Amino acid sequence: MHSLFICLIFSSLINSCLCAQVLQITDFHFDKDYDQYGDITNFCHKSANDPPREDIGKFGNYHCDSPEALVKNAVQNAKNNIPNPDFILWTGDNVPHIEGYNEDYVINALNFSTSLLNSTFPTTQIIPTFGNHDYAPANAFPDNYSNIYTRTYDLWKDWIGSDAKDTFLKGGYYKFSFKNATFLVLNTNIYFRFNTANLTNPDDPADQFKFMADTLEDAKNKNQIIHVIAHIAPGVYERSPNFTWMFPEHNQKFVDITLKYASVIKWMIFAHHHSDTFHVLKNGSDPVQLMLMCPAVTTWYSDLSGGSSNNPAFRIIEYDDQTWDYTDIKTYYVNLLDLNKNPSINWTLEYSFKNDYNLTQINAQTMNDLLQRMKVDDNLFYQYMMYNSVGWSTQIPEGDLRLGQLCSIEYPDYPGYNKCMTNGTTVDF
Repeated sequence: MHSLFICLIFSSLINSCLCAQVLQITDFHFDKDYDQYGDITNFCHKSANDPPREDIGKFGNYHCDSPEALVKNAVQNAKNNIPNPDFILWTGDNVPHIEGYNEDYVINALNFSTSLLNSTFPTTQIIPTFGNHDYAPANAFPDNYSNIYTRTYDLWKDWIGSDAKDTFLKGGYYKFSFKNATFLVLNTNIYFRFNTANLTNPDDPADQFKFMADTLEDAKNKNQIIHVIAHIAPGVYERSPNFTWMFPEHNQKFVDITLKYASVIKWMIFAHHHSDTFHVLKNGSDPVQLMLMCPAVTTWYSDLSGGSSNNPAFRIIEYDDQTWDYTDIKTYYVNLLDLNKNPSINWTLEYSFKNDYNLTQINAQTMNDLLQRMKVDDNLFYQYMMYNSVGWSTQIPEGDLRLGQLCSIEYPDYPGYNKCMTNGTTVDF
């Protein structure tokens, strides 16, 4: 009996996660004016003189951004699946894809999400970032002091601390120490090629590149670990060929700094795409850094060439709390149609990097190996594409749309991507 008890304990330990866990949740795009009888051609809003319409869904519609019900459901299901995360990475975009809103609208949306996360996870450290829509107007982040930076700091100061104040007020970025690592939390929205702000220092807006390089150099000298967290990653939108995010000079600068300090940077975590994808950054032919993009809570449909909607999702990152090596990355989701039919349905595990991609480790090398397999294995590429839209689309892209996916993963730098798209990708086993 005693030996049986020991065996049961041992079996339980084997099947449990002997690791730390982090929640990443992103891209709420909360729309307070969503109406379940609204017009799907007008952001699912309802005007006073609109004719009667059919129910388009209490929890949302694939054409539109998130109603309050979906955001609350997502956060509660995150709590159900990971009650006590080590910390939370909340990676931006809380304002919907509408136009004409003002500063107060942005702050109210940020306050809604901040209060919701704080009340649901009252004792958990939260590390927040701006998304490109978290400004008025959208895509107008300045590289100097502004009311939105100041008012948002007041919302987040209990999380990010007083040491972050100067850089946050200057450009919406900061660094934050946690355990034996430092998080470099960047406002890459400043580099967005649709950013309309009149930058005072176009070469290095808000001195953020200098801050990034100085922090990494200091960490290198002290043999410390750095994680880079931001909303927009360098590179190209994988679903829409040649659709770039950053100004070319800023994209290259970001890539150059990352290459120089690749040995210091452990995690690179992003959002913005709404889809589930990754980039592998190489030094020559050697994979040296992995960039992960988390799928969104919003189901808003992108009308870009190759664009799509997605089912709502969040991510749980499991890691060794000494080395910060990933031990697994798990994506949880709900089918929006099913949620609208049954509000009590639980979000479930969509997939595990380790189990469903058959990985023994998760790093730049193993994900590059996965990429090379995807190039020649149609079933594996189909599997990736299902995850890419969180099960929304079953279509497999062909021609340039397929090439755009593969080139985006392999080349976060624009010259490499352009060459890949021109010449066609090759297997480099």
